[in-house]
Amino acid sequence: MAEVSIIVPVYQVEKYIRQCVDSILAQTFTDFELILVDDGSKDKSGQICDEYARMDTRVKVIHKENGGAADTRNRGMDQAVGNYVMFVDSDDYLAPTMLECLYRNILNENADIAACNYLYFFENDRKKDFATNVQSEVLTGTEIFYYRKNERNYGFWTVVWNKLMKRETVGKVRFRSGKYYEDEFWANEIYQMDIKIVTIPECLYYYRQHENSTMRQKKIARSLDLIEAYQERIYIYLQEQKYSGQAYKVLVYSLEHLEESKRLITNEDERKKYIQEEKRTKDIVNQLKKRKLSRIQKVSLVFLGIKPCLVFSVGIKFRGLLERFL
Repeated sequence: MAEVSIIVPVYQVEKYIRQCVDSILAQTFTDFELILVDDGSKDKSGQICDEYARMDTRVKVIHKENGGAADTRNRGMDQAVGNYVMFVDSDDYLAPTMLECLYRNILNENADIAACNYLYFFENDRKKDFATNVQSEVLTGTEIFYYRKNERNYGFWTVVWNKLMKRETVGKVRFRSGKYYEDEFWANEIYQMDIKIVTIPECLYYYRQHENSTMRQKKIARSLDLIEAYQERIYIYLQEQKYSGQAYKVLVYSLEHLEESKRLITNEDERKKYIQEEKRTKDIVNQLKKRKLSRIQKVSLVFLGIKPCLVFSVGIKFRGLLERFL
């Protein structure tokens, strides 16, 4: 049995999949199985996966009907046998020592999750730090969910692909099928567990940015999914008075996507879904009005309760000033 199961959802990535798989097979830590889950690709991605399975016994391939990233990740998790599990997106690639570094740190700290920093990787070979202020720390899930999750580098905690995780700990948490931002919903559950996380400041994962990326395509369903995940987190914060400030922060973050969803409406069904999310936003505003917040936050809630998208449109022009109060 392999010590680590690496799961790669594969869909329409014939241009990138070889670089991804090659970077995994070249890891300095070699005790792993690589599970390539072909999500009904119509290009040559599935064939390329089968080629690798014939070349390396560590590679396993699953072919399935198209069901989206969440369903594909879940299918890979169902087949995983390693004590630890790791997810990699099929258009990204890894530094050779990534797995070794994560594994060493998770053992040294007896942690449930080890997470490393990462670089944006642009197709013109530019690279950009994403979260340069990540320190080497050991934190609990509670510390992350109720505080760190809402800092500027929140993506570090949300994404699943920069992490090595104990399968025994996270294996029962499934990605929600049909969601575009399945990582956000996943993180809402993971960080409420009694877990320990070790962070690694080195950038060991390369996150490709290209125009065909699923997450770069603007659709109202994506915006509404993210708003739903944010609101789920807000309602958890609202269960205790001391987290009202965190609820306010996430409310402000959600306004960008509420305003975006309004601009993306193309039919009556989408308009109704937008109105539903706007009502939920106003419900959150009304609940926060009863909480202990700063004076400027209280004043902003009065206007947010009337026209949340308009307030965001005006507020974005004074973003630097507003962030001082978040």
